[in-house]
Amino acid sequence: MEPMIIFAISGCLLSAGVVYVVLKVSHAGESQTVADQLLKVQAELAASKKKLLGHTKFAEHLDGSKPALADLLKSPVVKVLREYTHVEKLAKDTHKLKADATVIVKYAVEFVFALDVSSDGLAVAELANGASLKISRPTLLGDPTVKTVSDQVISPSDLPDKAAVLADIHAKFATLARSYGLAMCSEDGVRIQCKMKAMEGLRDVLAKQAGVTHPPAVYVDFK
Repeated sequence: MEPMIIFAISGCLLSAGVVYVVLKVSHAGESQTVADQLLKVQAELAASKKKLLGHTKFAEHLDGSKPALADLLKSPVVKVLREYTHVEKLAKDTHKLKADATVIVKYAVEFVFALDVSSDGLAVAELANGASLKISRPTLLGDPTVKTVSDQVISPSDLPDKAAVLADIHAKFATLARSYGLAMCSEDGVRIQCKMKAMEGLRDVLAKQAGVTHPPAVYVDFK
């Protein structure tokens, strides 16, 4: 065989070997890149699962959260301070006065509201988008605290015993104040405050549970 032909064949074989080695190295590099990307995706998936678990872990603690929630919602749950102006007409014959009189008294009244935190008063459940919390309707706790802010007597003559008159008016208004408080239990403002307190309480309790990295959205309603 001619030397030139032998050299040509040898050159072709050598080139083919070089190309094979390059392709093999290139393929090995691509495989490593794919493997690295796969590991990265797997790590991200594991992190996502862990994060997702942290968002849903709260469901395991719902029933167990009730005692701690009940402790947070112990009375008083909501306090409301309001001012009232009470006008009392005094007939001279009835009160043995020299002339009819009008007494104007301004009162500051604090109302305290409570929730039923017994096992029957609180109900929790898992929802597709969070947690459901049902609470009892607010109730007035005790008698309102009534304080006199100011008083004014409109009369052509002085009252013979102003202190006794004011004490009598105060007693009458205290009864009225209680009726106001009972009516306030149905007011949207008071109920919204109770809902907010209950919602924040459940989220705080669940956030402290093991494995819960994100407390759920809590939807509160009355029973």
